[in-house]
Formats: sequence, structure tokens, C-alpha cells
Amino acid sequence: MFDRYPPKSVVVGVDGSQAAIRAARWAVDEIADTDIPLRLLYVTKANPGARPSESIAARAAAEEVVHDAYTAIDVMGEPLKAEMEVIDGQPVPALIAASRFTSLLCVGDTGSAQHPESWLGSTAKEVAQSAHCSVAVIRGDPHDTGTVGRGCIVARVDDSPDDIDVLDLAFGEALRRRAPLRVLTTGKSRSKNLEMDRGFAAGNVHLRQCRDNHPDVEVDTVLLEGSFLDYLAEHATSIQLLVIGSGRSGEVHQLLGDPGALVLRNSGFSMLVVRL
Repeated sequence: MFDRYPPKSVVVGVDGSQAAIRAARWAVDEIADTDIPLRLLYVTKANPGARPSESIAARAAAEEVVHDAYTAIDVMGEPLKAEMEVIDGQPVPALIAASRFTSLLCVGDTGSAQHPESWLGSTAKEVAQSAHCSVAVIRGDPHDTGTVGRGCIVARVDDSPDDIDVLDLAFGEALRRRAPLRVLTTGKSRSKNLEMDRGFAAGNVHLRQCRDNHPDVEVDTVLLEGSFLDYLAEHATSIQLLVIGSGRSGEVHQLLGDPGALVLRNSGFSMLVVRL
């Protein structure tokens, strides 16, 4: 089914939840002023024992959910190529299958069947960890159907080659969302002088190139001295999006698991797990 999808499309998983609406609206900002198509995908659980009338009703309800999501993005007034699709299956396997043929998969933080104040839904967790493409888990005020609020973009990088892509995408997000960028690093100390260490982190070759290429982006480099999660919890109100590479499996697992739930439950920033 997904082999006909353009390789650079953006897929949004919708399920009738306000969280999914936020994800769809966030995705619109992601592809604004481009030719990248947006696909609203609803996965309905097949019921082989259902009567024909029940199957028809379930299909109609699913199509209504997708149309509601389309209406929510249409009122934004952005010109875009939007398509809607309903397929039978299980949400996680279907979304992971879709991720093979897209560059970005966007999901809400909690599904329609979960309490809106839950940390993260099981679908968001599993997709963020197992998808074949980058995954945006969009969070925010559970009563708000718009995009997440204001704040900076945080990029978690060091000197890993994979972090070059993370940094590139973080600069892109900062430009797209007109937000300052905070580069969070645990760069190894080369001296006992903290300011010299900060200067070293800020002097990263690729970071310097990105700054030269995007002089309009306000960039701050922060040397992480304590726990990564504790830093996020302390500064959560100033963050709108965390960009982190999937190669940082330990930190991603912390974010998506119980440690993240413990310290970040009351935060509202979204996460972009980069997988290229």
C-alpha cells in the first residue's frame, strides 16, 4: 500500500484525538511553502466477525475522523497537498510500515482512548523507538487543538557524525518556527575553565558552518553539567521542541520511558527523534 507514497511525504497518524489534531497542524507548518504532500492516515482495527452494517458504520466513523483532521488543517489557510486514507490493521505496525516510505512521521502524544494527561501513549512510544524515519511526537495543552506554544528549539548534540544531521534539522526547525536554538552538549572538558569549555562547544566546525549559513538564527550553546532529564525538567517551560538523534538510544529510552514520565509529566514540549 505504501509503496506508491512519494519518498518525501509527511505522514500524520490521526485517531480522533485532540493530540492528533495538534500533530497534523504541526506538520502543516513543517511543509508550508513546499511541494511535499501531507497524508492523514487513520488505522482502523479490522473486525472479521462484524456484520456488514457494523463494518460500514466503522468505516464511516473512520472517514469522519480523517475529514475532521483535514478541516482542522484547512482552516490554517496554508496551500498544501493533503490526502486522506483509512486502512485496516493495527496502529503501531501500520504506522511503522508507513514510515518506510516517508521522511517524517508525526503523531500525537496520547491517543483518543487514553487520558489526556497521560505522559505518552503506547503508540507514540513504540513508533518513536521503532519507525524507519524521523518521528515527531507532538505535545501541548490537552485542551488546545493548535500547535505547541512558544519557546526555543533544543538540539541534543556532541561530536558524533550522526549529530550533524540533528544539528541541520534543528536549525531548520528554528528557521521555520522563528525560534531561538539552544545547542545542548556534554562536550568533554578540555580545561578547568568552564567558559573555555563553552567556547569549545560553540566552536564545533559544523555548528560554525550552520551559524554562518543561517545568521538570522539566535544560537546559544549550553554545556550540560548534570542529568539530561533534569535539565529538560528545569527548563521545560522555555522549550517548544527537543531534537535528538535516534542513535542516542539510552537518552531516547529515558525520555520515552518511566524516567521521562517521572520528571517531564507536567512539561509540554514536543520531541523530534531524528532517524536518517
